[in-house]
Amino acid sequence: MNQTGYLPNFPKKAHVGYYLGSLGEVDLASDGKTEPVQFQIIDAASGKPAHTGTLAVRRDKGFPYDAYQRVLEADFSDFKTEGDYKLLVPGLGASSRFFINEGVAAAFARTYALGIYHQRCGTANDLPFTRYTHKECHVAPAAVPDMSRKFESANESLKKETANYKDNPRHTAPPLKSMAASLYPFQNKGPVDVRGGHHDAGDYSKYTINSASFIHQLMLAVDVFPGVAELDNLGIPESGDGKSDVLQEIKWEADFLAKMQDADGGFYFLVYPLDREYEIDVLPDKGDPQIVFPKTTAATAAATAALAQCASSPLFKKQFPETTAAYLEKARKGWAFLERAIAKFGKDGAYQKITHYGDEYMHDDELAWAACELFLATSEPQFEKRLSEWLKPADPGTRKWGWLRLFDAYGCAIRSYAFAARAGKIPREKLDRLLLEQCENEIIATGEDQLRRARDSAYGTSFAEETKRARSAGWYFSGDAAFDLAVASQIDYPSKRDPRPKMMEAILSNLNYEQGGNPVNITYLTGLGTRRQREIVHQYAQNDRRILPLTGIPLGNIQAGMLWLHVYGKEPAELSFPPDDDTPSPYPFYDRWGDTFNLSQEFVILNQARALGYLAWLMAQTSFKTQPWKSAAAHIQGLPATVASQDKLTLELSAPGMDLGSARIVWEAAGQEPVLGKSFSFAPAKGQQWVEAEAQLVDGRRVFAVTNFPVMR
Repeated sequence: MNQTGYLPNFPKKAHVGYYLGSLGEVDLASDGKTEPVQFQIIDAASGKPAHTGTLAVRRDKGFPYDAYQRVLEADFSDFKTEGDYKLLVPGLGASSRFFINEGVAAAFARTYALGIYHQRCGTANDLPFTRYTHKECHVAPAAVPDMSRKFESANESLKKETANYKDNPRHTAPPLKSMAASLYPFQNKGPVDVRGGHHDAGDYSKYTINSASFIHQLMLAVDVFPGVAELDNLGIPESGDGKSDVLQEIKWEADFLAKMQDADGGFYFLVYPLDREYEIDVLPDKGDPQIVFPKTTAATAAATAALAQCASSPLFKKQFPETTAAYLEKARKGWAFLERAIAKFGKDGAYQKITHYGDEYMHDDELAWAACELFLATSEPQFEKRLSEWLKPADPGTRKWGWLRLFDAYGCAIRSYAFAARAGKIPREKLDRLLLEQCENEIIATGEDQLRRARDSAYGTSFAEETKRARSAGWYFSGDAAFDLAVASQIDYPSKRDPRPKMMEAILSNLNYEQGGNPVNITYLTGLGTRRQREIVHQYAQNDRRILPLTGIPLGNIQAGMLWLHVYGKEPAELSFPPDDDTPSPYPFYDRWGDTFNLSQEFVILNQARALGYLAWLMAQTSFKTQPWKSAAAHIQGLPATVASQDKLTLELSAPGMDLGSARIVWEAAGQEPVLGKSFSFAPAKGQQWVEAEAQLVDGRRVFAVTNFPVMR
């Protein structure tokens, strides 16, 4: 079940099921029982029943073998009384605590906002906003590489990343196997200011294409999702300043993206460490010197599109008028670069691959997106002409594998065009009626796909039947599906055939799966829930002093299994029984989880952007939309003036003006296991010690406290 909680007036569901290996699934419904299996919602403090219901069978569909056919669903949507509860199945047991409270929507949004704050680059992460602090990171200018020995590592990386270019028959340009092989030589030879933006994923690099997509997802949420632009209380440093928090997070990224433009208008592909691929052994403020990678047409088109999208937004213009004009100028300059490149080399010949980012359709989708955003920003016919040539929403070729809709930059273009008039960017009569209809239909079809997938999952997550049949998984995030459903919910439907109530139910079932409503009872978002993953793919988490990773980082929800590990190799995966690759009855996918370093669980910032977008919209539908909040200081109490080794200490947390009575408080200390509780008792060892506390209120407001102290003999 959702370990954080449920909104009182929205659907509320939980699931009961257990996998027993070669014995199959626990069958509670037919285990000698003639009566339906009942469940109770009980008060967490007193244990008294507050609501009773009947469990119903919810079978999974799509796997090519028997899986999740005996899962039971508890639907307590009709129970709307706010409080602190547990779900009890008599004879089986009780769940962890959860809240029914309007504030839980704010808890999800604020946690994702904190995670995005943790990804900020070129600045410090500080108290009182987080306990996961570091000093300013990556503030030195990035070098512009050449063929000298100083940049040998970068040239080797290019050679490795581009080696498979020949697998694509359309890739007729020379392979970008070195700096000298670029069709677009560096114009600026000196260091480049690349401060700002967000670290792309678990590493500290910054990819232009992902940066652009991050901007698109959040900009769309601001322009299209009612109420998102008005939130000024997400708990980031800018909260409470009278400006939109989400817009300011967008600007943090867009300001960085604008710096990635070379003098000829092209945009660098990537900011990367000078001498290695990953800064695996340092915190960000001790990070490596950095370089920029060569320009590509895909990166340039994506950056051009994202900056033009900001420039066309009435809300962005109102909040940042001077910046908007500068962004549009850079977008025009990027377009001019693209026109020269295509005129000189041809559309296919202008494209050079570096990594998989931007390579799914070569640069075709990024070019269509750039044309779309520039048309919406300027209404100029030159951009509309290219848009009509390059964007074909009804063409299955715009879908990954022929079935995954709204993928990559084609999805960005389709969403932007579909909602341009509603966002106030352009009058509806200036839009091409057929293209608009095709864009809206593709968005509707995407929502229908994600709704069907959620219904076909025993646990309500939109895991695609095509992927089930392929017996594959990885980099799957329920929040991506929920974002698609939220986007589809902004379309106007006939009143008698309005799918939006069902779409909201699917949005929440995807959220529930991420927040602990899965068969392994893990919250796939750090910092929430009662059963939390410790080991994640994140360089900060690998190098700081804490056991628990930094808050607000999403983890892949479904994976194919445990990957190769440095210490154990393939052994953990091989110990699985039944084997993951067993033909008739493999280990079922939703149950495949291990608290290990698993690359197929690694997020990128656009996963964070999608989740914050739809959850901010959910929060904006509650009274917490206008709740004032600026991060406040907290204090650890109970620490004596002098501490001797093995003294028993009991510490508590306080925050002036705040009631922490219902807060979930996490304690961490040197040499101690993390503890979730109102107080923290331990006996410190001799030497310099530290203690940290992080309190999360029901509505997601957080306070942090850190103390360091010596322990004498």
